[in-house]
Amino acid sequence: MDTQVLIAGAGPTGLTLGIELARRGIDLRIIDAASSPFAGSRGDGLQPRTLEVFADLGVLDEVLSSGSLPVPLRAHVGGRYVGERRMTEIVEPTPDIPYPNGWMLPQWRTEEILRNRLRELGVRVEQGVEIVDFHQDPEGVTATLNTGTVRAAHLVGADGGRSTVRRTLGVDFVGEPTTPTACCSATCR
Repeated sequence: MDTQVLIAGAGPTGLTLGIELARRGIDLRIIDAASSPFAGSRGDGLQPRTLEVFADLGVLDEVLSSGSLPVPLRAHVGGRYVGERRMTEIVEPTPDIPYPNGWMLPQWRTEEILRNRLRELGVRVEQGVEIVDFHQDPEGVTATLNTGTVRAAHLVGADGGRSTVRRTLGVDFVGEPTTPTACCSATCR
């Protein structure tokens, strides 16, 4: 085997898995089809449970110093400010619930923190390396990449909504796109 685990996709999911495997000394490669890390943000909010996971991964201090509690939403009607409201009330931590609140951090920064932690563990994301096809057998997976062929005991598809791994396996992407709507209800006033 060339590697124990091949992870296709270096977004938050692939990076988190990569860190967990590297911490345990499991040989891995993590590839991403994009030529450079994602510079935008498909999601800015981290859930409290994610903060617990990040504490375990050793990245929580950097996450907390790079983000903030969610800000209140401000409502305007007819161009006039009518009030503000939080999605959820801010709660004080307790020993049982050390991270009770969500945390705002742009996705690009979350990924940067996770990539840096993965690098500390001796693993670098291979940018511009795409999985083109793969074939399974009882001993593992042979993956065809745009840079060559690799043999792995396991292949993980963390390659997003247009996943080559999921498409090749015939696994649907469950869900539907949504269109954001403006808040104009009485609860915002």
